[in-house]
Amino acid sequence: MAKKQAGGPAPAPVVEPMKPWRVRLVYGVVGAIVLGHLYDIARQQEHWPFSNYPMWARPAKDWHIKNVVPVGLTVAQSPGEVELTDPAYLAPLPPHYQRIAVMRVARRESKRDAMLRDYLDYYEKRRVTGKHNGPRLRGIRLYEYHWDLHRDARNAAEPDGRTLIYEYLRGPGGGPASAPATAPAATRAAQ
Repeated sequence: MAKKQAGGPAPAPVVEPMKPWRVRLVYGVVGAIVLGHLYDIARQQEHWPFSNYPMWARPAKDWHIKNVVPVGLTVAQSPGEVELTDPAYLAPLPPHYQRIAVMRVARRESKRDAMLRDYLDYYEKRRVTGKHNGPRLRGIRLYEYHWDLHRDARNAAEPDGRTLIYEYLRGPGGGPASAPATAPAATRAAQ
């Protein structure tokens, strides 16, 4: 048996392995995180804090982009249109989540009216309480904007065209006006 020399190094501490319940806890937490992400990826949904990472989920295969944009229809005598892109309109929902939600329901009749009604209600509630200074709205139009991409991005600010795909109008009693009709595919070329 060797004696400890004065001033020599201290013996290394004995390291005990982690208790089995702690190992299982770590595996469980890691497994829940991985499974949560895999579920959202498979279902193409988002449930915070998990994500299907939609920005990278669909790679562009050509030089064309389409985007569905909600546009508010004002209450004025000759109604005007207001793009609903100001983050204050739907805070704290970030604009990119709004865009994803609108794109998902744009052509799904079963969910579209309910979402647009909720959107209008929330917008109006925030407007009345002074949380944004947008105009009073009587409806929402969904347009599909499309761009033909150019290497010099000369058309980045304005789409090459837009198509009206749906119009939701609020009736006088707060519900939908008679029956929100799908508008004909009206296209206008950007100028």
